[in-house]
Amino acid sequence: MKIKIKRQCNNGRVIDGTLIINGEKVCQTAENAHSALCRGTYNICIHYCKQYQRQMPMVDILESEYLKDAECRLCEKLEYVSLNTNLPTYCPMLKPGNGAYTRTDGSILLGESIAPGCLKHPLKHFNGVYDRIRKVLGRGKEVELEIE
Repeated sequence: MKIKIKRQCNNGRVIDGTLIINGEKVCQTAENAHSALCRGTYNICIHYCKQYQRQMPMVDILESEYLKDAECRLCEKLEYVSLNTNLPTYCPMLKPGNGAYTRTDGSILLGESIAPGCLKHPLKHFNGVYDRIRKVLGRGKEVELEIE
């Protein structure tokens, strides 16, 4: 499966874009301009996040599962985690959230854009995208993220 994020607006603080799966527009995205991933192609994997205590779709910037687990061990568990929590370490992943202004963890937030860097209905869009990724990976196929 090919996921494309077409970045449309960068105001120096946040980057707004559109998430497209196999040519179909699915939702809008928001990223913090200072921690956003560089343009390019990345693999998406499902990996357990101890902050959210669930499987999350992560952008595979590390080459091995061992390194990913080592990075996760360095991430100090926060007492309270919500959709808008900034994680303590840089960990790019697709996730729900309402605003990208305070994010420094490389998050790509999913939802419907209501203002630059602000989204509504993040869980609805995240769950739809997550289910599609999970099913494709469950069939043994790859999920590729292209950021342009």
